[in-house]
Amino acid sequence: MSNGSVERRIRRRSVHPSRSTAVSVALVVLVLVAAWIGTESVLQAVGSAPLVADPQTVVDAALQPDGAFVTIAEVIAVVLVVLGIVLVVLALKPGRQHRSAVEHDRGAVVIDTAILASTAANAAALAAGLPEDHAKASARGRSSEVRLVPLSGVPVDQAAVRSAVEDRLGRLDARFGKRVKVRVDEKGTLA
Repeated sequence: MSNGSVERRIRRRSVHPSRSTAVSVALVVLVLVAAWIGTESVLQAVGSAPLVADPQTVVDAALQPDGAFVTIAEVIAVVLVVLGIVLVVLALKPGRQHRSAVEHDRGAVVIDTAILASTAANAAALAAGLPEDHAKASARGRSSEVRLVPLSGVPVDQAAVRSAVEDRLGRLDARFGKRVKVRVDEKGTLA
C-alpha cells in the first residue's frame, strides 16, 4: 500500500466518524433477543418454568390476541420502527465530525473547526485593532463567520478585516479562505 493511500485513509477516518457504536448496539440487542428465545426454548424443552413467557404461549397469544396483547404488540412495533428508522438514518447519512483535512507535504494533517474559528477571530481582532474578546468566530465546513463588537467611537473597516481573515485562513489551506463573512455589531462597547 502506498504512502499516499495510507494518508488518504487516515484523513478520511479522522474526518468521518465510525458507525461501530450503532452497529454494536444493534448486534447486542439482536444477541440478547436470540439468547432470550434460546433460553426460553431450552427451559420449555426440559420442563422448567419460563423466565418471561414460553415461546408456545407467545405464539398462541399472537394467533388469538386479546386487548392487552394487541396494546403490547403495538408498543413493541412502534419502538422497533423508531429503532429501525434511526439505524437506517445512521447508515445512510454521511456523518461528519467537526474537522477538516489539510494537504501537507509531510503527512496527513487534520484541523478541528474550533482551531479555524479561533484563527479567524484572532486575525479579525488584529486587523480591526480590537481586543481578542471582541471577536467571535465560527467555522463550518469551508465557510467562516466572524462577529466583531467594536469599541465605541472607533470604526471598523469590514473589507480590511475580511481580507485579513481570508489571508490567514488561506495560509492554512486555500479552501478555508474563500467564504468568509464578517459582521460588525452596530453597538460598540467601552474599552
